[in-house]
Amino acid sequence: MIIEKIRYYALALLLLSVHHSFGGPIDNAKTLYNNGQYEQAAEELSKIVKKTPRDGTANYYLGASLYELGRFDEAIPVLKVAAGRNVADASRLLAICSLLNYNADEAASYMDAWETALKKARKPLPESSEILSTRILNMRNMLERVEKIEIIDSISVDSASFFKQYRISEAGGRILPPDAIRRIGAGKPEAELSLAYVPQSNTEIIWAETDTTGLYNLYGASILDDGSIESAKILGDNLGEGGDAKFPFMMPDGVTLYYANNGENSIGGYDIFMTRRTDDGSFFQPQNLGMPYNSTANDYMLAIDEVSGLGWWATDRNSEPGKVTIYIFAPSNVRVNVDPGDENLTALARLSDISLTQKTGIDYREILLSRLPAEPEMADPERQQRFNIDMGNGRVYTRLSEFKNNAAKSAMLEVLACEAELRKYHKLADGLRSEYRTGNLSVESSIRETEMTINQLYKHRQALRNKVIRLEK
Repeated sequence: MIIEKIRYYALALLLLSVHHSFGGPIDNAKTLYNNGQYEQAAEELSKIVKKTPRDGTANYYLGASLYELGRFDEAIPVLKVAAGRNVADASRLLAICSLLNYNADEAASYMDAWETALKKARKPLPESSEILSTRILNMRNMLERVEKIEIIDSISVDSASFFKQYRISEAGGRILPPDAIRRIGAGKPEAELSLAYVPQSNTEIIWAETDTTGLYNLYGASILDDGSIESAKILGDNLGEGGDAKFPFMMPDGVTLYYANNGENSIGGYDIFMTRRTDDGSFFQPQNLGMPYNSTANDYMLAIDEVSGLGWWATDRNSEPGKVTIYIFAPSNVRVNVDPGDENLTALARLSDISLTQKTGIDYREILLSRLPAEPEMADPERQQRFNIDMGNGRVYTRLSEFKNNAAKSAMLEVLACEAELRKYHKLADGLRSEYRTGNLSVESSIRETEMTINQLYKHRQALRNKVIRLEK
């Protein structure tokens, strides 16, 4: 009896030891992973995998942690072990890694394995499977049509202010930061805004802000002669494609629009799209520009300067955190694609070596220096505002750049914003009066309220104008 008890306690101690040796560490590592502590999880899981190299669960979580850390080459071998041990989600991550390596066929094979494993386990396919399938298909199609382009130079810059590095001639228009958009009265005050574009004619402005769905959409508005902004409207519901639309650039023809979108037709992150304006002001269905402009990372803000013969776009592929790479290229009127059988096809698609895009015996640095437009003054929409304000003593200001006092300049911006509000309410009042004349008597109170608001705005505008003159003096 005593011997049996000893055996029982020995077995219990052994099981407890096994639990602490294996169950405990894997549970701790999974908790670290689920809490987003991927570095610590990878460190713990590496120890477990070293002891039990064929453990499917440990290999999967190690691979998933390395994947989240962006260490894809290290993730692939352990994910393959997990997939071989029938961990279904390992095949999904392997499909994504293959996509990141521009191997569409391998990605499709892993995708099939993932779907087969889920069906075998009688688990439904998540919505993400359709998105991943679409991106694999897009990758395969794009690799068959990689455009042959000539990269003149590339520069690494801070992502927060990358647009300031674009050297575009006056005819190419101006790229404005979000705070400038608010200063000229465009956009909703409560909405986060993106970069905007204004053509040389200074007749319109295009920017991005959140719509009613919470996604970014492209908005446009006319710029009036006094520099104020007319009522904004969405450029086209078809531009979002289920994602965020940002970074607009309109060609001087006023028809061709480039912008970035991270919707269902991108191959990862933001991709650059092109569309054209129709005769009625709407836009045709946008087209993905394909490779090498787009990648599995974020690609955005493509701008083409026809005067200098230089094109620009930004990407965070192969970039350090907080940085983006700006590629400067020579645009072509005719698209020529790389031969799908070219041994450098993937390298050209990824732009892993820009020298592969260049011709021998050409000094590209000299080309860049000879084509770059003169360094522009800081693109500031305030300099473009137009108005007339009598400052006394025969002085009439028509531009914000004429003010010597910054506080007066800011007050003048408030005047312009007030005038924009006046135009909006005058337009509203005209519409209400039209309804009243057609017999809709219910709008009578709305007309009175609108007229009261207009009177208040006139008084406010006059007070602001007096403030401008006083501050400038």
